[in-house]
Amino acid sequence: MLLVPALGAPVARAVAVTPSEASSATADTNDLSPEAAASRKAVESGSPVEVSAETTSTQLVTAQPDGTFTVDFDPTPVRVRKTAGWVPVDTDLATTSSGAIAPKAAAADIAFSGGGSGDPLATITQDGKTYSVGSPWTLPVPKLSGSTATYPDVMPGTDLVVQATPDGFSENLVVKSRDAAQNERLSSIAFPVSTDGVSAYDTHTGGAALVDDQGRPVFTTGTALMYDSSAVATSPQATGPATASKASHTVAVAAFDQAAASGDGALDGPVPGARSQVMDVTVSDDALTLKPDRSFLDDPDTTYPVVLDPQTTSASLSGWTTVWSSSPSTSFWKTSHSLGVGYDAWVDNKKARSLYQFDTHTLGGKKILSATFAALEVWSANCTAKAVQLWRTGAISASTKWSAQPSWAAQVDSVNAAKGYSSSCPGGNVSFDATSAVTYTAGQSSSTTTLGLRAPGNEDDAIAWKQFASPSDTKPTLSVTFVSKPSAPTGVKTSSPSVACAAGLGTAAVIRDTTPTVTAAPKSADGSQSTLRPNFELYRYDAKVGDPLVASGNPSAYTASGTAGTWTTPTLTNGQTYWFRARSQYKYTFNGTTGFMYSAWSPACWFRIDTSAPVQPDVDSTTYPECASPETPDDCTAYGGVGAAAAFTLKANGASDVVKYTYQLNDNPVRTKTFTTATTSYAFPLAPDVRGLNTLTVQTWDSAGNGSTSYTYPFKVAPGAGPLSQWSMDEGTGSTAADAVGGRSATLSGSATWSDQARLGKSVQGNGTSSYAATTSPVLDTTKSFTASAWVRLTDKSHDSVALAQAGANGSAFALSYSASVNAWVFNRYASDAVAPTNVRSTSTALPVVGVWTHLMGVYDALGQTIQLFVNGIPQGAPVSYTTPWQATGGLQFARGQHGGGFSDYFAGQVDEVTVWNRILSEEEIADLQAMTDASTGQARPALAAEWGMEETSGTTAADSSGYGHPATVAAGGAWADDTGGGKGNVLSLTGTPTANATATGPIVDSQGDFTVAAWADLDAAALSDTSVAHHMRITTQSGGVRDSWGLWYDQAAGSTQGMWVFGRTTADTTGATVVTAPADIASAQLVDPGHWTLVTGVYDSAHQQLFLYVNGVRQGAQGDTDTDDETGDGIVFTQPWQATGTFNIGRGRISTGAYSDYAHGLVDDVRVWTGVMSDTAIDQMYVNEMPKPL
Repeated sequence: MLLVPALGAPVARAVAVTPSEASSATADTNDLSPEAAASRKAVESGSPVEVSAETTSTQLVTAQPDGTFTVDFDPTPVRVRKTAGWVPVDTDLATTSSGAIAPKAAAADIAFSGGGSGDPLATITQDGKTYSVGSPWTLPVPKLSGSTATYPDVMPGTDLVVQATPDGFSENLVVKSRDAAQNERLSSIAFPVSTDGVSAYDTHTGGAALVDDQGRPVFTTGTALMYDSSAVATSPQATGPATASKASHTVAVAAFDQAAASGDGALDGPVPGARSQVMDVTVSDDALTLKPDRSFLDDPDTTYPVVLDPQTTSASLSGWTTVWSSSPSTSFWKTSHSLGVGYDAWVDNKKARSLYQFDTHTLGGKKILSATFAALEVWSANCTAKAVQLWRTGAISASTKWSAQPSWAAQVDSVNAAKGYSSSCPGGNVSFDATSAVTYTAGQSSSTTTLGLRAPGNEDDAIAWKQFASPSDTKPTLSVTFVSKPSAPTGVKTSSPSVACAAGLGTAAVIRDTTPTVTAAPKSADGSQSTLRPNFELYRYDAKVGDPLVASGNPSAYTASGTAGTWTTPTLTNGQTYWFRARSQYKYTFNGTTGFMYSAWSPACWFRIDTSAPVQPDVDSTTYPECASPETPDDCTAYGGVGAAAAFTLKANGASDVVKYTYQLNDNPVRTKTFTTATTSYAFPLAPDVRGLNTLTVQTWDSAGNGSTSYTYPFKVAPGAGPLSQWSMDEGTGSTAADAVGGRSATLSGSATWSDQARLGKSVQGNGTSSYAATTSPVLDTTKSFTASAWVRLTDKSHDSVALAQAGANGSAFALSYSASVNAWVFNRYASDAVAPTNVRSTSTALPVVGVWTHLMGVYDALGQTIQLFVNGIPQGAPVSYTTPWQATGGLQFARGQHGGGFSDYFAGQVDEVTVWNRILSEEEIADLQAMTDASTGQARPALAAEWGMEETSGTTAADSSGYGHPATVAAGGAWADDTGGGKGNVLSLTGTPTANATATGPIVDSQGDFTVAAWADLDAAALSDTSVAHHMRITTQSGGVRDSWGLWYDQAAGSTQGMWVFGRTTADTTGATVVTAPADIASAQLVDPGHWTLVTGVYDSAHQQLFLYVNGVRQGAQGDTDTDDETGDGIVFTQPWQATGTFNIGRGRISTGAYSDYAHGLVDDVRVWTGVMSDTAIDQMYVNEMPKPL
């Protein structure tokens, strides 16, 4: 008995191409589908590559080097999915740890008895449902051989043999002698049955089904056979041909007899030519009962051993059967008997046809290039080749029988063959061309392909009788080569201009290009095809007649699946409506012939041509009237103020098809307002950001993208309103920080103190745990535009530190702070006054630095609905969208924030010079704020950050008198010197050697913000007297990891007795960084003679991103300077500041290799560094005040 589970459940799929391919896959195949990756690898290697993602137990797909795919179908499982992947079916038996016997790799869970009476003879489980067959006898320990287990002499002279198959098992009683056949128990043998989840059902075809509670077959039984070990009779002389040789059959019978007699080896069904008889078998929920035909057993022509083989088969889509005219009501579904074709005049005097069914549902919609069916012929009447026909038939099942055959729909091939008679024509495969059959079923998207073998004509030629191996022994194959029909293209639209596909006439896109380019991405069904292109058809809309085809075309090149292709139309007519569609075209080559496949057409995409632009628009504003004489703005009246919003109206000026307005204030980003339908005007609020003449540039657009001539609207703006509140933090005593503008004093609490370390005057010192100051009521309306500014000096980066925030009930409406999680300055706004709100953040690109003064400013633009962080006057990235402002009703918090319903994130360090506005600021105002410009004098106010006066006479330490504690250590080569005679008193003497320098722990200032550095130097003339070489001497530098961020130095070219002073910066902390110097290309720089005291001053203006150099109080100019802004002067543009955190050096610096070099030789005095920009006047006055007066 052969027992197999129904294969109704899906088979697990692999996820890689193949194990070997997956291990060698390159990065550029990782994004491909398994089919595409395998196809690419096959083309590259020139060898087929398995697509394991498509592998099942009965199907194997391989990609071919020519771009096609081949799939091999089997009617029974040939592989099993294990944890590590697919493995071949291995039905060899082995004893498990529980003592049961099971195949090593089968498609079903099968177990045989290890002997005794406790366990069933055979058990099979599928999808949690179980069918077990017991034994009416106590079983001996079986003998195992390959896939069979033989239980010898369960009755005298009778063995019980079970055999594992790929998806089930067979059960056989082998009656070894005629005496053994006389046992009365052979009249009716009942095998106990137990089930779980299935019950027996009579199919009325000589078998039964075991069905689940839904009536679906899980296991099925077919017709039972009993067959003997007789040899093939000679052919009837009446047929005329020579007597058939028995040589090959005798060998086969002897082998069978030996296996059957011993009980060892496979019992794979009757030997060709053996006598057989249908046997009665019944299956119930309790028993499997066999009733052998006594007349067959007693017939003197019966040759022993005789095998009793009731058959049980699966209810899967794939299978096979044979039909006999001698048994018209009998089903031989999945029989282990060989499959006959033609007229059997040798044994049973019957006509037979055989049919094979394959699960080919994966071929639906494929282009079939070839299909070959091959079956093993094991017996022929003689070596005279006779025709056997292959037909496409209807589906087969366990109900198929001679009297209920499927339709024989079409003959697809005929082959003359004779194999299996003798050594002159040994058994072998017979191959048929099944292309037309598979083409038909694939075109119908049928789940199966069924092929039938039959003899020609009346099927009455005995010499044409053939037998083919049962698929339970030797699998026939159906090998199909195919390509996939491409899928409809995606991304169908016009690409130039880029307009989405409009689905109908009423929504047709409007474009202005009369030769638009259309695009589509052709797609393959499996991602494998690399020779695809889109086809396009263009039609003109005509309301009176059918839309005529205007043109068609396609790109010339073929590309991979998903790669867009384009086609440019011929010149089209203005005002006319058109539509186009696209399809995927696939070019393939097979056996030297090129073919094409096409997808279905895409839906239509509609568009209309419009090349007429709207007229020039107009602008109107009551608050900011147009300046009539922008060439002489002094003649115009200033209105409003910087940051003061007012209404502006853009007018279409009579144009009827305007759907978009664009406007740009000064050099700010262009803003756009788009409407879904045409509109005649658009009113919006706008806040000027420049004092004096502003320019609003406007333009209108129609739906085709035609733009009007732009219109420029000049208007003059008054200075912006002053700050809302300002706290200088200069009190120094008490617990109140006064508001110099709005009277909103802040109270110091939580151990907050005053500090002498300040940007100007005094500052508030926070301890990072509890110190803060706060107003008693809200200062800012946080639903409207505002600006918040503060100077901070951070001393601890281990936690978040909030410099400024305004409290709500549960959290802050905004926070200007340091974030430890991102190591950056941030300006946060929050979505709501909740315990855990979502935040919107503008984050710094500038690196926060401990121990230096940094300027922070957060701007909320209510009109633009954006927030922006400025660090040291520089905007940090682009503005960030923020659309949910809410009013914070608590006080303004200094040095702490509010989160989760409580206060936290206390600032570690000093906070100074806090100012807030209820508007946005102009760039000019931001620059003045960064420079701490004194409104009364117009002069910037820098703050001393370090000062080494060099007044020491002994020791190795140069004191820092700034109050920030940066003592400089003098190396062994440096010495104190008395220059009273030269007018400078005590100074530092350096000898130009590696040990002649002084260093202090840095950084001294925030190198990304404003700073000023100055030093007096008197270089040794003798050390510079050798004019055959160039000389470089560093006076002060701020080092990073491998380069100096900035420095002052002296350069003297070879061949010259004079040199020049330089203030320079590098673009990055790398050995290959570019050096930017001021002055560059000197036009009027002071060439200096060594041996004289010189005051060298360098200034970096971060707001204007410029470098300045002063020699003896005089600013040095630069050639090529095109800056006409008197306030920024003739500096050198520098836009890549970076923060160095290494040592501050006196008398040395890092060169391009990263090593220290350029050691100074001479005298150095009064080295100072300031936070902020020092004005020209202050630098000149410094030189006048400190000019040495020699004795």
